[in-house]
Amino acid sequence: MGTNLFFQGYDTGVMGSVLALKAFKKDFGLPTDSSGFANSKNAYVSSNVVSLLTAGCFFGAIAAAFLNERFGRRYSLMFFSVIFLIGAAVQTAAHHEISMIYAGRVVAGLGIGGMSSITPVFVSENCPPAVRGRIAGLFQEFLVIGSTFAYWLDYGVSLHIPVSTRQWRVPVAIQLIPGGFMLFGLFFLKESPRWLMKQGRHTEAAQSLAHIRCEQEDHPEVIQELAEIRAAIEEELNATEGVTWKECLLPGNRYRFATGFCLMFWQQFSGTNSIGYYAPQIFQTVGVSKSSASLFATGVYGTVKVITTGIFLLIGIDRFGRKKSLMGGAMWMATMMFIIGAVLATHPPNPKSGTVSSASIAMVTMIYLYVIGYSASWGPVPWVYLSEIFPTRLRAYGVGMGAATQWLFNFVITKITPEAVNHIGWRTFLMFGIFCLAMGTFAYFFIKETKGRTLEDMDVLFGAVSAEQRAEDVERTLAVEKKTAMHQEDTPTKM
Repeated sequence: MGTNLFFQGYDTGVMGSVLALKAFKKDFGLPTDSSGFANSKNAYVSSNVVSLLTAGCFFGAIAAAFLNERFGRRYSLMFFSVIFLIGAAVQTAAHHEISMIYAGRVVAGLGIGGMSSITPVFVSENCPPAVRGRIAGLFQEFLVIGSTFAYWLDYGVSLHIPVSTRQWRVPVAIQLIPGGFMLFGLFFLKESPRWLMKQGRHTEAAQSLAHIRCEQEDHPEVIQELAEIRAAIEEELNATEGVTWKECLLPGNRYRFATGFCLMFWQQFSGTNSIGYYAPQIFQTVGVSKSSASLFATGVYGTVKVITTGIFLLIGIDRFGRKKSLMGGAMWMATMMFIIGAVLATHPPNPKSGTVSSASIAMVTMIYLYVIGYSASWGPVPWVYLSEIFPTRLRAYGVGMGAATQWLFNFVITKITPEAVNHIGWRTFLMFGIFCLAMGTFAYFFIKETKGRTLEDMDVLFGAVSAEQRAEDVERTLAVEKKTAMHQEDTPTKM
């Protein structure tokens, strides 16, 4: 699954840096004598190229929620991998026609959005509770590794490949390689045991879970986990008579859907994607005017993001939990955004200067500190939280809703950022700082701690079922399983 996430990160990161390359501007008739978003035409095309990907992602995430339930996690991922490869090929083949870039971005976005909706579900349904936060959080780690690789690759081609079509086409074409590896690797994965159990394929579910846990099918822990999964699914069926939409309106589930929506909404309004997608232009805005220098600063930004996310997933997410991480990260990010806005307002960079001022260095440092806070909170945590809070029968729809929400407001942010920086300048950072304060307030009042709980425990945490009822249902399911096993042992084998 790491390859999947790597190329999602690569594709979302590569175009922001490609847009800063002189070769791309020349091939598509864009002004080459301005930096950042100072030119309105560059700002307009940049916002289209980046935001059209996220528009495609929005519709892909919605479609994935239904395909995920109908055909399973594995086959749905295969389908969206093929869609992505088609979109990447169209982008690579584009020449002089910006409309081909636009079309390729939309198609690739459909694939990326679909996989972003399915991957967290697939991963969380296969993870033991003790390490689920770390493993599910790798979703964000591989995304930032992919985007950072794109940043450094774009910096490399800007230095070592002359200004020509090949300079921008090479980084765009490379996304086909991990996409192909992803499709190939899916042929060797097993389907989610929880999806198989929901389909009534109990034997296959037992085989899949035993394989994932590296145990025999009759191991007590495997039997216990299967009983919990089956009991939870039967509770959901009994409560709703099998009608899924009624489940969404139950109080415990309604709270989960609302929380998931708000969580992904706030993640986008933290300002992270304004920097992540447009990092070279943002660094030019704060005074790193040369394109090679801004691409280098972008590479460092991505590297800081990778290291911080990795450290947090190793020692932080399952130690500090989800709620405290979200609250602390929001306050940290708000502080950095306010400082950047204040410095940019009082010490605006001189575009004619050939050197980087101390104020610009300070703002670049604040951007790096900002992303440290994001990578240890609102980067990985929302995806982990979203993938673990929903019941089995609604998990694909819940994560699909969250992914669609994320891509919808991702589209909004990537569309408005170039225009915002072009028109209101330093006030853009002030706006994101205020949003970060609101995020922290939301986490304090509405986020429930899920650290260390099984996926089946979430129903108890969110009030969908009482702890006593769940214990009775598990015991009853275990008793049925034992009775069935004894009956099979007592039945004489026909010769």
